[in-house]
Amino acid sequence: MRKLEPRESFALMLACLSFAVPASACEPPAGFVIPPRPDIAPLEELLRVTEEKLIDQPLSTVLRAANRPLRIDATEDLAGVVGTFRLSQGPYGTVGARRLVCKTDGSIAVEEVLLAESNDSGSRFRYLVWNYTSPKFRDVAYAVGEFVRTQPSPNETLVRWTYRFALNEGVSAEEKSRFQENFLRREFPAWMRKQLDRPAEEPAPPSR
Repeated sequence: MRKLEPRESFALMLACLSFAVPASACEPPAGFVIPPRPDIAPLEELLRVTEEKLIDQPLSTVLRAANRPLRIDATEDLAGVVGTFRLSQGPYGTVGARRLVCKTDGSIAVEEVLLAESNDSGSRFRYLVWNYTSPKFRDVAYAVGEFVRTQPSPNETLVRWTYRFALNEGVSAEEKSRFQENFLRREFPAWMRKQLDRPAEEPAPPSR
């Protein structure tokens, strides 16, 4: 029996998934191949932005909401999400699971779950994002997102959402400074806050 090459195996998996799920707003573009996963630098070396939200709901309620389908709204500067497409078998929330993310500006990115921990006192969900095709992320080699949810009181949940960014090799000092000033301190925090500040009756920010 002929052994399938990696690209053939991926194509076969896509075909199987397409029969298993209905057509959606997010599908791999023609000729798409999962790009190599980047090596992740120590997190403390990456550029970082964190937003927090105290929610008047118990941890169990917030965790159930986090398992709803992904919803990310666009802001004036950054795109939202129109849909996702599984690039691996099984649910996305398990470590090693991958998915394609399709944005409202027509761009895509790839995500992989790095860590998923949960107990009665809190949860931690970490994921890698790479292969950004949006011009807004032209300086970004990859990002590491992380949700940490804790319960300071029985009816409150503190959600801490952190993104860490590694920039592409060759980015100049001037470009890095501009990235930090415009993207990291203004555009991206506003995008994060829009998701966290969604009214309680609407779906809570998902575990991306």
